[in-house]
Amino acid sequence: MPSLPFTLRQLEVFAALCATSSFRQCAEEMGISQASVSNQIRTLEEQLGVELFDRKPGQRPGLRPEGVAFLEDLREFERAAAALAAHRRQVPTLPAQKRRFRLLVGQGMFDGYIRRKLDAFYDLYPHIDLEFETKWPFGELIRQIAQGRYDFALINQRADRPVAEGCRQLAMVRGGIYGHVKFAEGRELPLAADQVNSLPFILPKSTSEQEREALQSYERHGIFPRHVVAHTQYYDVMGAMLDRGLGVASFSAAILPAALRKDVVLLYPLDDWRLLYARKEGCDGEAADQVERFLVGSLLQDPDYPAIAVDWNAVPASVT
Repeated sequence: MPSLPFTLRQLEVFAALCATSSFRQCAEEMGISQASVSNQIRTLEEQLGVELFDRKPGQRPGLRPEGVAFLEDLREFERAAAALAAHRRQVPTLPAQKRRFRLLVGQGMFDGYIRRKLDAFYDLYPHIDLEFETKWPFGELIRQIAQGRYDFALINQRADRPVAEGCRQLAMVRGGIYGHVKFAEGRELPLAADQVNSLPFILPKSTSEQEREALQSYERHGIFPRHVVAHTQYYDVMGAMLDRGLGVASFSAAILPAALRKDVVLLYPLDDWRLLYARKEGCDGEAADQVERFLVGSLLQDPDYPAIAVDWNAVPASVT
């Protein structure tokens, strides 16, 4: 076996940095410091003897031609590693061994529909271990799914974007600017854009990619928030503020808790949201089918899930 000029950890950090194009976001996703990301990349470049990234102050790191070539070969390396790892699946699994899956789920969907059903799932299938990553529906999630970083994915995506290759659209849910009914008193719904612009807004975390995408979506619909009362990265905090009438925010109906839907209403429609599902190629077997039934059924078979349309032709047969 040849001596390799890199470690598997360096490859993992390199792939994550390529996916995010941000040292900060890469560090957040991997749970390490930005300095650690920088050190791993610098050491990798030193061991290879080439520079993989262009780094300029105030700009996102971009791949140099050497980095593009290395990324292409890394994908071949990952496919070969997956093929080698697949040999283990051909060995009969002992009952005591657990099958582990990595799942990407939207933060609101996980807290609102999946988390409270997990105890029953683990009771039925103690041989299955689920590792969840929960995130807001922004940024590089689609690319991460396409790169095979997760065995399963269930996320929301704005309907103005095309369905990514490898994903299925299972349902559509309403999207728009929600707020307490008091903001609609004496007014006809939906509100006019100028009426909405004067309301107090709650935005995602300040200076984040989520905030930039939210503001871009607002601008496309003629909404320009004049008064921002808070920034938060937590949807449940945002929902609680809506319920108390402290502000308005862009929401998918799917992540608005059922208990709030009486007093929190749609004030102004924006883009609806797609429910997208993906299952990694080669992720097969009865255990994987059980995870699929649980994951998709937790939403589509929940009476509180506010789908305005379900594409039953796209729903996995194991669920229908």
